[in-house]
Amino acid sequence: MENFLQYKLFMIRFLRAFISFSRNYEWVEEPKWLEEDEKAWTSFLGTPTGRKLSLILLNLTLRQNASAIMKNHDRLAEACGWAKGYRGCVATLESLATQKLNSAISGYGDGSDEPVAD
Repeated sequence: MENFLQYKLFMIRFLRAFISFSRNYEWVEEPKWLEEDEKAWTSFLGTPTGRKLSLILLNLTLRQNASAIMKNHDRLAEACGWAKGYRGCVATLESLATQKLNSAISGYGDGSDEPVAD
């Protein structure tokens, strides 16, 4: 009886996830990222608040990476997916700036940094 109850709970969670992910989400028209947007974003990232945001995003990415490598084998793929998603989001935000600003890493963005392997 207990196995049957666990199976029912699993199926309910599975169906909820299936319904959630199978919804038809409409694409929105993506605005063009103009030169003035790039300059404004770069300028913002150079402010104390922008540096704080960079540090917060860097820490979130590092936490996800650290968390992923400590997961059991059965949760490893999911955890690595989350970590890669955080990394991709941060990389996208950084790519929208003219100069790569990340105050947490000295020399980052000045052209002397080594390429990162994917």
